[in-house]
Amino acid sequence: MNIDECFRKGMLKRVKPDNNEAENSLDNARHFLERANGNMKQKYFDVAFLMAYNSMFQSCKALLISKGVKERSHFCMIEFAKKEFSGHEQVSELVKALDSYRLARHAIQYDGEICDENDAKSITDDAKKLLDSAEVFFKEGGKKTNNKKAKQK
Repeated sequence: MNIDECFRKGMLKRVKPDNNEAENSLDNARHFLERANGNMKQKYFDVAFLMAYNSMFQSCKALLISKGVKERSHFCMIEFAKKEFSGHEQVSELVKALDSYRLARHAIQYDGEICDENDAKSITDDAKKLLDSAEVFFKEGGKKTNNKKAKQK
């Protein structure tokens, strides 16, 4: 399914950008990241993975809200973010990682797959990076780019 199909099928919806809703999503991302870190300390790596995924999801959701898009599908949200933030190097890389984590999350949550410490640490670290990147994006009014060509201008 491509982005146009996501909109046609109602998996993505155009809305008015809402800074309050975006901030609420960032608050949720912070909360889930705290829970992920707590579960890492308890060695509940599968739960830590799921909480870190939720943190990344909420950070990505906040970025979409800033662009006037509401999600109804993890897949469609990620596909839109990959395209929309392709000029933001770190965000783009982390959204690509989120796509891979989406598949692992599904296997852990629905199929009972095992998650080891390295996998949980990797996603927890990436959740922190995406949250930090989203916060910078909002502090700079959504104008920040890590695009090398933009930096040279």
